[in-house]
Amino acid sequence: MVKVRIVKTASGASAVQVVHYYNNKRRIIKHVGSAHTDADLKELLIYAEEWIKDYTGQLSLFGDNNPNSVLYLNKCSFLGVYYSFFVVI
Repeated sequence: MVKVRIVKTASGASAVQVVHYYNNKRRIIKHVGSAHTDADLKELLIYAEEWIKDYTGQLSLFGDNNPNSVLYLNKCSFLGVYYSFFVVI
């Protein structure tokens, strides 16, 4: 699982990292940057989430407000249902 992690640095900044967890081990994939203000931290978190979505293919469970972002329902049409049965006697 790939997640965003925020770590406090010795200088008091907040470092934003993209981390992969596997078998109770943590591996840092990407260091996004360090922020000293809340506004900078929000920008780095948005960038980290976008990076995860673009480069790992992992979808966010709660991230998007638009539920049609994976399957565009306005571009789909219902064609019908086809059943096929196989009976062995």
